[in-house]
Amino acid sequence: MSATEKITQGEEIRTRPCPACPVCGSSGTVFYRDLVDAFFGAPGKWSSRKCTNPDCRLVWLDPMPLEEDIALAYRDYFTHHGTAAARWIEQDERSGSLAQRMYGLVRKQYWKNRYGYYGGIQGGRAGLIGHLAYLHPGWRASLDSKVFYLPANPGGKLLEIGSGGGQQLEIMNALGWQAEGVDRDPEARKNAMSRGLKVSLGVLEDQDFPENHFDAVISNHVIEHVFDPVSLLKEVHRILKPGGRFVFITPNIESWGHRVFRHADLMFMDSPRHLYVFSMPSFRRLAEQAGFGKISALTTIRHASSLYFSDRAISRTGHFEQGGRVSMSDRLGAKGLQVVEWAALKLRPAAGEEIVLIGEK
Repeated sequence: MSATEKITQGEEIRTRPCPACPVCGSSGTVFYRDLVDAFFGAPGKWSSRKCTNPDCRLVWLDPMPLEEDIALAYRDYFTHHGTAAARWIEQDERSGSLAQRMYGLVRKQYWKNRYGYYGGIQGGRAGLIGHLAYLHPGWRASLDSKVFYLPANPGGKLLEIGSGGGQQLEIMNALGWQAEGVDRDPEARKNAMSRGLKVSLGVLEDQDFPENHFDAVISNHVIEHVFDPVSLLKEVHRILKPGGRFVFITPNIESWGHRVFRHADLMFMDSPRHLYVFSMPSFRRLAEQAGFGKISALTTIRHASSLYFSDRAISRTGHFEQGGRVSMSDRLGAKGLQVVEWAALKLRPAAGEEIVLIGEK
């Protein structure tokens, strides 16, 4: 530990200065000051900087937590319990309410039409059912994210980084992938393995997976928690087969919702757990530094509704409780925000709540 690192006592998280952009090395201007954890009560107040390089625009914590102390920020974090995700893929069309059965049919046919799952496109009236997903843009964004924008690849090897309790692994296995995960949370791994899923404990760089091994590597809202994201993506590049894809989803600091809520938008800032909040240019630059040449990016409105719930609560009370009761007016407001943001993306395609980065080796 250097002499410049802040030394604190008790429950406080020690920090180190981080004045320069970790992605491009440019200077940064103060973006927010004195943010607190409105979700799980992690100790400390946190400030962030935004990169002044117009081709980067990353936001990061300064001072930066010390890696050996960051566990304090997760002490009361939600547990990655996971649910029987594959069950609704197989049974929604035959059980549950009429709405659930219809949702299951639309989902299955949408994935069949767009991504080739379940044997590919089916014509006639059955094929038209999948087009019902286009009636609400938030529904379509959710369906695309559930399969990580990946076309069907029966028997393909897939790795999820930060697999939690295994919900996503169950989905991908049910759709024909040979899916396994890696997670640093022992309890999450235990939950996943209790349902027969293959999950390694720890961080990706320590797993020693074979080179050119996976057809796809996916990760949802993980890379913003990682102290060395370039190292992570370099390892992803090493273990992917030639032509293999990675798909990472992360919050977008330049989203339309963040512009609306500003300092109250603590859901995606999530200090101090989110060490970085990426813009589309900074996320692309990160992948390029890791060796990826074929990169595409888009933004999605999938979490616009969740942002509305949490940021409205924080604006009113300074706190948000996961799983708390949501009023009907807030539900309607959230759906309305999602539709408005969908329309706004027609003018600013890079302003969705999440960035989806797809790289090919």
